[in-house]
Amino acid sequence: MYLDVLLEAKKEFTSRSPEQMAELSGGRYHPDEKMISITYLNEIYQISFPDGDFLEAGQSTPLTIDEKALVLQYLSQATGQPLSGKWVSFSELPNGMLHDAPFKVEAVQPLAEIFGGQPGKLLDVAQTLGATELKIGDVGVVIPVFPHITVAIFLWVGNEEFSAKANMVFDSVAPNYLSTAALYVLGANVTRRLCKAVR
Repeated sequence: MYLDVLLEAKKEFTSRSPEQMAELSGGRYHPDEKMISITYLNEIYQISFPDGDFLEAGQSTPLTIDEKALVLQYLSQATGQPLSGKWVSFSELPNGMLHDAPFKVEAVQPLAEIFGGQPGKLLDVAQTLGATELKIGDVGVVIPVFPHITVAIFLWVGNEEFSAKANMVFDSVAPNYLSTAALYVLGANVTRRLCKAVR
């Protein structure tokens, strides 16, 4: 399934202007090398134009197929709209209510399970992804996934009466860059990266 999404994303990427994609996404176009560089989760990735292939760039973390599709979709659909600083939940995204329950299972609950007993670890691990601290919950972080898409994660530590709770929200401009389905994948991948770092 993700391979089909990647092929579709490559097709859309190829049909766009590389200069415009770079400008609107917060990336950079290198005309001599015919490639766009873009920051994703605090690492710079290079994508050839027009093929949409990812070039080996130093020690960047290898991307999964769905992450490559995300990067290409972000570049192709970028609007240049700046971050708003206002947060929306997944359920508040267009048609987000339809997939809110599975999003919580895949992207939110693992954060509470993994970090609920070690909240300091969430801050440590998130900072490797470029996060800054946010004073909400027992621990809160803002992660710049792309130059114009940030997510915030809040964690409330559990006790004898209540189990740990977490939440993930998006800057309200996110739907101007990616579809709700793509933001679902983005949120799940952020959680996967965070949890994998402590396992």
